[in-house]
Amino acid sequence: MRDFLREYLDELKKRMERILNEQRDMLDKAARMIADQVKADKLVYVFGSGGHSNMMGEEMFHRAGGLACISPVFADAIRIPHIPFGERCAGLAPYILDAYNIGKDDLLILVNGYGINPVTIETALECQKRGVKVIAVTSTDYAEKLPKDFHGRHPSGKNLHEMFPVTLLTYMEYGDAIVSMPGIGSKIGAYSTFGNAFICNAMVIRACEMLLEDGIEPPIINSINVEGGLEKNQAIYAKYRPRIKWL
Repeated sequence: MRDFLREYLDELKKRMERILNEQRDMLDKAARMIADQVKADKLVYVFGSGGHSNMMGEEMFHRAGGLACISPVFADAIRIPHIPFGERCAGLAPYILDAYNIGKDDLLILVNGYGINPVTIETALECQKRGVKVIAVTSTDYAEKLPKDFHGRHPSGKNLHEMFPVTLLTYMEYGDAIVSMPGIGSKIGAYSTFGNAFICNAMVIRACEMLLEDGIEPPIINSINVEGGLEKNQAIYAKYRPRIKWL
């Protein structure tokens, strides 16, 4: 009898091993960008520009073991349950970036599994226009297989994975799900969130290593559900609350 849960776990592990094995150099480049922002006492913005990609803002923000200087970019129009309408709405990106005062020399981690929708591509174009530094986290399979005139695309037909020199790939396949079960016409078991989260947390870990090598202790959030965790965070809150919208 097939063990579908074991197959799912094996497929998840295979893809994350591939990320680590094939993208070490790119992970280091991304981590260096994050570490440099920390050294400059600047925030690191995270925008998941689609319904489930949006979770990466939540994943990296005020996260036990994560960097305290992470500022998530939330736009209600593109969050669940507004998919797919919000992420396909043209013209939002400038207003989203303005709401967080994101401009020249800021760093934005732009996460979108598909890398094609209007909000994602407009955000990328707007960042290029403003001089915002970008780390893209995305995949190629959708972008390469969907026709340029697919109705869910940005009108330019651009793909996120082609727009920035520092781009990390999740290896999400066309269709996202990764387990085939006889009797079901579609695959089951989504992958994209695992790939996104692994990359985002890997960048933080490497950035912390680099900061320590530079003689700087990274500003880390502690779990508030352990003894002394909330107290340890007080100095962090005092520093970042005036600067991070949701803290």
